[in-house]
Amino acid sequence: MFNTMKMLGPYKARSRKCRCAFVPDLSIALRELKPFVWCVIAIAISGCNQAGNGAKDDFFERQNAVHDGGYIATYPLSDPDSCIARLKQEVPKALQPWACLSLWYHLPRDSPKVNFRLLELYEENYPHDTVFAFCQMMRAEFYIDLAEFDLAEKYTEDAYRRYMDLGRTLDAEDARYLQARSYIYQNKFAEALEIYFDLLEILDKASNHFSDRHANLYSDICVAYERSRDRVKYLEWAQKSWKADVSKIHEPWRFRIKTANHFNGYYLKTQPDSSIYWAKEMQKIFREANPEKEIPPIIRYRLARSYFEAGLYQKALPLFKEAYQKNPFGSKRMVFFQVPMALGQCYFELGQLDSAECYIKESLASPDTGNLSFAYYLLSNIYAEKGEWERALKEANESHRLYRIKLDSDKAKEVVRLEAQYENTQKEHRIESLEQEHLALRLRQFIWALALLSVILLLTILYIRQHNHRLILVQQNRLLSQEKELINTREKLKSKALMHSRNQLEEAKKELDETGQALALKSRLIRELQIKLSQKAGPDSPSSAGHAPQESSELKSMKILTDQDWLVFKERYEECFPGFLEKLKEMFPKLTSGETRLILLMKLKFDNREAAESLGISLQSVWRSRHRLSRKLGLNTTGDLDLFIERL
Repeated sequence: MFNTMKMLGPYKARSRKCRCAFVPDLSIALRELKPFVWCVIAIAISGCNQAGNGAKDDFFERQNAVHDGGYIATYPLSDPDSCIARLKQEVPKALQPWACLSLWYHLPRDSPKVNFRLLELYEENYPHDTVFAFCQMMRAEFYIDLAEFDLAEKYTEDAYRRYMDLGRTLDAEDARYLQARSYIYQNKFAEALEIYFDLLEILDKASNHFSDRHANLYSDICVAYERSRDRVKYLEWAQKSWKADVSKIHEPWRFRIKTANHFNGYYLKTQPDSSIYWAKEMQKIFREANPEKEIPPIIRYRLARSYFEAGLYQKALPLFKEAYQKNPFGSKRMVFFQVPMALGQCYFELGQLDSAECYIKESLASPDTGNLSFAYYLLSNIYAEKGEWERALKEANESHRLYRIKLDSDKAKEVVRLEAQYENTQKEHRIESLEQEHLALRLRQFIWALALLSVILLLTILYIRQHNHRLILVQQNRLLSQEKELINTREKLKSKALMHSRNQLEEAKKELDETGQALALKSRLIRELQIKLSQKAGPDSPSSAGHAPQESSELKSMKILTDQDWLVFKERYEECFPGFLEKLKEMFPKLTSGETRLILLMKLKFDNREAAESLGISLQSVWRSRHRLSRKLGLNTTGDLDLFIERL
């Protein structure tokens, strides 16, 4: 069984079984928070798993069915030895640790002897390191409840050591958490807050959401600041609690009521109306979560205190009475001593001195020196109102004595706190010196490492340079070889270029020969034209024998640069080709003078260059004019123009 128990990790949940778990008073909070219940239950259940969960459930279901759902309640709870003897007879061995734990939580808390005896039997019969640590925690919690803080500190330290030996850090922090509760009762707020914030830091690292542990810590931090009278921090943490995301915690309404109660306490003395609002907000939250349950007396007590501070004593009195009558803790515990004191104070304000005296005397059981001093102060006022001056003086002296004790205690605590602060400062100074030495050592190591790294870097650079030098030499050799290849290539290209030039020269010669032939052909054509012109002039023409060839030659040599030149050219052309221009105008009336000139020249077999020289225009202009003339005459290509004009 305990081999299985060793495998359990730190527990995460906490039982909240107290009937007034939402009350933020430290005494109530200590009773309500059972921070180790689920841990040990999980341990016991893990041991019982060897017998199987089904066997456990079946056994206790059968027993509860026989005993009306209260099998454990039938044990002789006032006699732990008899309980263990009966448990060993009836319960299977694998389920006995679980049953023993259930016995512990069924025992009444009015007899330390009975409770401690059961813890001893638990350790004797089911020995294990986790069980020992749990029992020490329960003893510490019990002693805190009894206001025996020295014994409580002894057991929490032992539980802390045991949990640390087991490697259960969170459980060990719970031991410190319980010790912080003890510090709160002893008014050691600085020590308690130090523990709270250490645990909060651990929780923040372990969880990324607001958990039940966070909720408990927030509430305890608020209480610590309230008790230490640090109102700024108290309000700050109350606001943090109210704004927290409580969607992930168990019974979030309880935490909301706690937070509302913090606001109620904060405004109680300064703004009673705001205090009344928050007390009613507590009632509202409780009704929404528990519509069928009665409002708990502690909430009514808070509303009564708010009414009392606002001077509404008649409204406060019935609520005080109800809270007092339904107080489930009695006056022997460190819980609700303020209830009878507040009731007596309310009676005093209403003039009912006997009732006030009765209830205030009942509050004298409080172990808190400050509360006792105030109670004796109230009794002194009551006796003074009654005219019992001697008793009034006695109670006033007692109140003054207790106040001086508290004051001296506070001074002593302040001296101890300052001494501890001085020691902490000295420790911090020593730690700072050690840290500086460590820093200097690390700096020297860093310098040596940097020097070594520099040497390595220098060697690396030298190696890289040498390597690059070798690469450059290889590259130069490669470039030389490429240059040689390039020279050879150039020689080859030169030879090829020379061969190409020779070929071009031969082609030019051929073209020259062809041009000569063309010129010869052109000359022959001109002569033929002259002959044709002379034939057209007729044999009877007086000038046909000797003037036609001469006039045709003159036409070819003429330049048509001006309008006067054009008129002269037309006259000569009419003389050589009578009626041609008129016929041309009849056939193509839309021809321009430029197009007419070009047709006449082409009719005389002028090529493009000759036509350009004769007209005084560029060769490209002749080409464009030929192209436009072809389109106007409806020809497909410019090449058809010469044939078309020749046939006119």
